[in-house]
Amino acid sequence: MKIEHEQRGKYLLIRVMGRLDAAWAEYFTEELFLHIRNGQHHIIIDAREMVFLSSAGIRALLRVFKELNTVHGSFLIVNATDFVEQTLVTTRFEMWLGEEFPADMPAVFSGNEMENSGIERFTFNEKATLTLTELADWQPWQVVDQNQVKTVDFSPDMIALGIGSSAGTLNEARNQYGEFLAVAGNVVYQLPDEQGHPDYLITEKQYVPKMHCIQLLSYSGEMGHHNRFAPTDKTPFYPLSAILKNMLNQVKGKAIGYVILGEIEGLVGSFLIRSPGLLGESQKVTFPEIRDWLSFCGERLYHHQQALIAGVAGKSGELPEKKMLPALPSCPEISVHIHSAVFPYQPLQNGKIELKTTIQKFFNGPPPLAVMHLVDDARPVVGLGESALIRGACWFGPLQNPEVLS
Repeated sequence: MKIEHEQRGKYLLIRVMGRLDAAWAEYFTEELFLHIRNGQHHIIIDAREMVFLSSAGIRALLRVFKELNTVHGSFLIVNATDFVEQTLVTTRFEMWLGEEFPADMPAVFSGNEMENSGIERFTFNEKATLTLTELADWQPWQVVDQNQVKTVDFSPDMIALGIGSSAGTLNEARNQYGEFLAVAGNVVYQLPDEQGHPDYLITEKQYVPKMHCIQLLSYSGEMGHHNRFAPTDKTPFYPLSAILKNMLNQVKGKAIGYVILGEIEGLVGSFLIRSPGLLGESQKVTFPEIRDWLSFCGERLYHHQQALIAGVAGKSGELPEKKMLPALPSCPEISVHIHSAVFPYQPLQNGKIELKTTIQKFFNGPPPLAVMHLVDDARPVVGLGESALIRGACWFGPLQNPEVLS
């Protein structure tokens, strides 16, 4: 089999030459999934030189069709040979067949006109703001005062990150405090166990997720701004500091709350492997004892998976000094607190997309893989650097009350 592709306006024209059978079905699927991942969501198959189509080939076409449906794309087969057309009609997939190309498809190759230019900016509401709340501020490695633990309900209009437990009682929570983030009524929580898998809670009908929190930053309100970013020849991926600086520049340097959903180039971070609730009065956690409480990644993790990131960021010189908002080593002019949940990769619809419905899709799909507190490893030579994303979407807005952090 031979596959050629050509950009025609918003459409990607795929010419398939040869047999689409069991020997070539996986190759065909991988090639088209790569185009979909790269943002090509309107695909036309020119089948004039497809000489054979088997059941395995039909399954490959069906996988592509379903993947495009998830991002509201389109799929069409034109110029099918008599054999291919008869096979599709017999198997009741004639809805894929078209007699001619779409009327809005240019007749000639459109070069790079549809190539993603990097960052695409949208505005929902220029005047929208977010209200910040700091409800719990446990600092490593203090003894946890159970009287200061906050029990919080996470409504769909709240974004939050911190350390907490979903246990039924405070006594049970003592052994289970770990990193979490909450977006649009959905909570992802990492149990403090090196081999543990994250748990998640979803708002359904009358049920609202609840956590016992020893550390918590949260904000609510309207996300006024929305960006999309994608790789270019000059920018194959985006360090997290670059994404944050771009958002801060758009709101004229004000502190922001943000949510980012993107394909991962590599994440750098840590997570608790032992609950801080177990700290004793006289314990001091220093090196090497800290390795009994905290795990730091030894390599950049989760390449090509999907990260759901939430946090708070601002210009270091304009924010109150606060341990919960340290300066980013790779970019000291920015102070941040960032948590990330990792999900199996799912393509995002192109253009402007709404936060809550997009996030809900991920929580209704495959379960999360991990929750991490993102940090930088700025050590010379041996450092892992900072987390980076390849493509994705951000929603953000200015915080009207960053003084809460003082």
